[in-house]
Amino acid sequence: MEKIDFLIIGAGIVGIATALKLKEAFPSKEIIVLEKNSGCFLEASRYNSGVVHSGIHQQADLLKSKLARRGAPMLVNFCEKENVLHRKCGMIIAVSGKDLFWLRGDVKSLWLLYRNSRQQRISLEILTSRGIKKLEPSISAAFGIYLPDIWVIDQMSLGKKMFEKALKEGVRFIFNAGISSIERERNLYKLTVDTIFHDTIFHTVRIYAADLVVNSAGVKADEVAAMAGFTGYRIFPYRGEYYEVIGPKKNLIKSTLVYPALRPGSPIKGVHFTKTVDGRLLIGPNASSWTKKEDDFSIQTPADEFLKAVRKFLPDLEIDDLRWAYSGLRAKINKGVGEEDFIIVRESQNPTFVNLIGIESPGFTAAFAIGEYVAEMIERPER
Repeated sequence: MEKIDFLIIGAGIVGIATALKLKEAFPSKEIIVLEKNSGCFLEASRYNSGVVHSGIHQQADLLKSKLARRGAPMLVNFCEKENVLHRKCGMIIAVSGKDLFWLRGDVKSLWLLYRNSRQQRISLEILTSRGIKKLEPSISAAFGIYLPDIWVIDQMSLGKKMFEKALKEGVRFIFNAGISSIERERNLYKLTVDTIFHDTIFHTVRIYAADLVVNSAGVKADEVAAMAGFTGYRIFPYRGEYYEVIGPKKNLIKSTLVYPALRPGSPIKGVHFTKTVDGRLLIGPNASSWTKKEDDFSIQTPADEFLKAVRKFLPDLEIDDLRWAYSGLRAKINKGVGEEDFIIVRESQNPTFVNLIGIESPGFTAAFAIGEYVAEMIERPER
């Protein structure tokens, strides 16, 4: 059995950001990150849009909104300092005049987003059709709002730099490490770890004991929590897929993100256009309930569902212009109805167990702020 100070479960963006913030707050403490995969950023942290969100889509008073607003500049600052591939792109939230049946609802949603932005002091501009054309000449829309302070990041470049930074700061990583049990013993938690290769478990058991355990296990965070005796959580995985525009039409969008108008608190942000750092044009994600905690890239929603969602904004697109790109799982704590907040809870003290449950969008944006929040929670037990 190896005794350490802090142990983090999960080497996604939130897990590594928490390791970095804990190391910053407690430089003398030994920190280990356990990850069941063979490397960092191999699940939700990789398979997303890479967008640094403003918080406009979340209800203003939620913890996730506050952490997104705090985390966005922290994430961008990290990218600038560590030479992570990123680009300031801005975001258009557009209302199409093509579908008159939905026009009234879209206008109301845009108004609610505008009002929400005022509450959160988010900078934006109101755009006419002509204003949208100046930014993105190929986009067909009646009007919309424009958020200038939006970035897009290359996820794997970010993961590599965060991993290297953590190693430099003295954080240790144990990969192919599946948690098989968690026991509380007086003033520590004891974790039993199996070795996993290509979904096969080899019972070369290792045992770690820690004063602090942070559960950042994504879609499996409820299962990890239950191992430690905290059984009141349930995660409902939702799957989001992305298509890519191929051929010359990928240049129909120059650089700006284009989103449909969905009211604040919607469980999804809608199928939208993302121009990535390397020039790809992605469409997605959709959202569908998923019964498993693992993804399956062989299951692909037909392209016409995506084409129907975005063709009102980009009428020149055809079905042959689309190619399935990838999918990812979101750790929702409800069945896709309404919006739930992040659950960040210190469950016990001496030893300490912290659960991070339901860290879905905007978790990518909020990651460093989540890590900071956890560190402050440990520094100030009365919080």
